[in-house]
Amino acid sequence: MNAVRIQEKIKIINDAKGKPVEVILPYNTYQELLELQISMDIYRQKDTKISLQQTKDEITEGKTVSFGNIDKAIEWLDK
Repeated sequence: MNAVRIQEKIKIINDAKGKPVEVILPYNTYQELLELQISMDIYRQKDTKISLQQTKDEITEGKTVSFGNIDKAIEWLDK
């Protein structure tokens, strides 16, 4: 869900001075935002960043193997 769609679904509650103090949003939108936050938390972990960098390096160095179908990939893993 993108920011524009979220803004279309929320309701902002203002205090007596007109300052935004709360937001009401549909439960499904809340769940999507929560899942996004969990994903971002995982992405920010040091181990994840290291793993992603190692993968990028391996691709750059040509240390990857491509397969035409899943059966060939499984055969390769079994070797």
